[in-house]
Amino acid sequence: MLDIERLLVMRDNPPLAPPLLSTRANTAMQRGQQKKAVEQQQPFSSNNMTTTSSSSSGECMLNSDDLGMVMLLVHQCRKILQEDGRRFSQSTIRNVSEDLAELAGERGAVTVRQQLQILSRMGRTYPFLKVVSTGVPVKFRVD
Repeated sequence: MLDIERLLVMRDNPPLAPPLLSTRANTAMQRGQQKKAVEQQQPFSSNNMTTTSSSSSGECMLNSDDLGMVMLLVHQCRKILQEDGRRFSQSTIRNVSEDLAELAGERGAVTVRQQLQILSRMGRTYPFLKVVSTGVPVKFRVD
């Protein structure tokens, strides 16, 4: 579930492209053009999303590659539910399956924001999806 959430967050709010490189030989006019370009900069990975034509607010939907990744991760979740079905009640399995179908867009097209809301709701609803800290500090080695 965390992998799905990471993917959706990156597509919902992609990072900006890096600023243009400047050299000492730039004239004042070139610097002014660069500043204007940076101010009007579009998100870096805008090609990873499509905009719905029916919405005037420009809501974003995943492209086919990202949607395929979501489908793969949803399939893995379904496989876990199936293999470990004895750990869950029948109603929980049914409810999670419905939410996964909605997340994957099998019940109609959903925007990235809607998918994030579905994940948020699932995290609140199903306690087994919550990430619990073990209390063990993680030490990173810097070389």
